[in-house]
Amino acid sequence: MRKGSITVFFALVLSIVIVLICTSIESVKMMCARTQIANSADVGMYSLFAQYDRYLLEHYNLFYVDASYGTGELRMSQVYRTVEDYMDPILEQNYLDLSICSGGITSFGLATDDHGQPFYGQVVGYMKDTLGIQGVQLLLDKIQENTGEVEEQQEMRKQVEDNNSMADYDDEMARAGNDSAQAEAQLPDGGAADVPEALVENPIDTIQEIQKMGILELVVSNPASLSEQEIDTSGLTSHRELERGMGVLTGEVLQSSAADHALFQEYIMQKCGTYVHPSKGSGLKYQAEYIIGQSGSDKENLKKTANRLLIIREGVNFAHLYTDPGKRSQSAALAAAIASGFLVPPAAGMIEMVILLCWSFAESVLDVRALFDGSRVPLLKNTQNWNLSLENLPNLINELTVQRSDGDEQGLNYEDYLRALLFLESADSKIMGSMDMIEADIRNQQGRENFRMDCCLDAMEVEIDVRVNRTRTYTVLHQYGYDL
Repeated sequence: MRKGSITVFFALVLSIVIVLICTSIESVKMMCARTQIANSADVGMYSLFAQYDRYLLEHYNLFYVDASYGTGELRMSQVYRTVEDYMDPILEQNYLDLSICSGGITSFGLATDDHGQPFYGQVVGYMKDTLGIQGVQLLLDKIQENTGEVEEQQEMRKQVEDNNSMADYDDEMARAGNDSAQAEAQLPDGGAADVPEALVENPIDTIQEIQKMGILELVVSNPASLSEQEIDTSGLTSHRELERGMGVLTGEVLQSSAADHALFQEYIMQKCGTYVHPSKGSGLKYQAEYIIGQSGSDKENLKKTANRLLIIREGVNFAHLYTDPGKRSQSAALAAAIASGFLVPPAAGMIEMVILLCWSFAESVLDVRALFDGSRVPLLKNTQNWNLSLENLPNLINELTVQRSDGDEQGLNYEDYLRALLFLESADSKIMGSMDMIEADIRNQQGRENFRMDCCLDAMEVEIDVRVNRTRTYTVLHQYGYDL
C-alpha cells in the first residue's frame, strides 16, 4: 500500500510538471510568433521605403516613395500590397503556421500635406546636416542684414511713389501747354505768344520715354542670350487640387523659425537655376526667379525680378540724391530753368522732385545692368560710387554701353539680391514654387511624364492581423517615415 501511494503522488507531480512545460513551450512559441510578426512588419515597411525615388535623392537630396508608380494617381492599395509581399517570406521562415488574414493602412502622409510641411521639414533637416550650427547662424545673419536693407529701400521707394510727383508734373505741363495755346489764340492774327525758351535740355521727357521700354532691353547686355523656355503651369503643384494624406502620424513637430526659412531659401539657391547659373536640367532655366514671378516663361519671371530690383535700387539712389547737397543744388537749378521756360515758376519744387526721380531711375538702370553683368553694387551710394551725372541724364541709352569697374567688392551681387527677394516671399510661395520646379524638371524625364509631388509618400502606418497556427490572431501596428 505504501509503494502504491508514492507512485500516484509522483504521477500527479509529473503531470503538473508536464503541463507547465507544455504551457511554457506554447508561451515561447507565441512569443516567437509575435517577434516574427513584428520583424516581418519591419521588413515590409523598411523594404517599401527603401524604394525611394532615386532621381529625387540624387538631384534634390529628398527621400520619397512614388506612390503612384508612374501613373500620376495615388495607389495606396498597391503600396499596402507591397508591404504584405515583403512580409510573407519572413512569416514562412519557421515551423509556425503564420499567415496574414486582414490588414490595411491606417495613416499616411504625403510631401504636399499641410501646405508642403513634410517637404519643408526634409529640406531644412538636410540643410542643417550640411551646414552645421555655425554655418546656419552665419547664413541667417547675412540674409537678415541684406534683407533689412532691401526692405528699407523698398519702403523708401514706396514713399516716393505715394507723393505722385510724376503725375503732378504731367498735369502741370499739360496745364502750361493749354495756357500757352489760349494766350496765343487771343493774340492778333499772325502773332505768337512770347514764351521764353529753356536754356537747358529737359531730361524728364527723355526718361519718361525710356521708362516705356522693356526692362530687359535696358538691363541685359545681350537679350538674345536669354532663355526662351516656357512651361504650362496649370498642372503644377501650386495650381491644382492636391491629394491629401490620411490620419495623424506622430513625429517631430517642426517649429519653423527665421533660421529654418533661411535654410530653405539657401536650398532653393543651391538646387534651382538662376539667371547667373541657369538650370542644366529640363523645365525652366531660371527656377529661383519663377518663385518670385510665378510665370511659366523664363523671360517673364526675369522681367518681374528685374523690376523688383529696379524698385529697390531707386529707393537707395533717391535717398542719396535727396541728401546730397551738391546734387540737390544741380537739380534745383535745372528745375528752376525748366519752370521758367514753361512759365510755371511755382512748380519748380515739384519739377525738382521729378528730376530726382528720373535721375534715381537712370542710375538704378545702370545698377541693375551691373548686377545682370555679374558685378557687385554697393548697398548705399555716395559721391565716389555714383555713376551718372545730371548732364548725361538725357543720354542714358548711350551710357548703358559704357564699361565700368566691377563695383564695390563689399556690395551685393545678383544672387545676393535674389536671396533677399526670396526671403521677403511668403513661406507658402517658396514651398509650393520649389515643388513646382521639381515637378516640371522630373516630368521632362523619359517615362516620368505623370510625376506628381502629391503622390510622394513620406510616412505611413499599417495595422495587420496575422493568424498563428490557425488558432490565434495577433495584430501588429507599425509606423515608419523618413522623418519619424
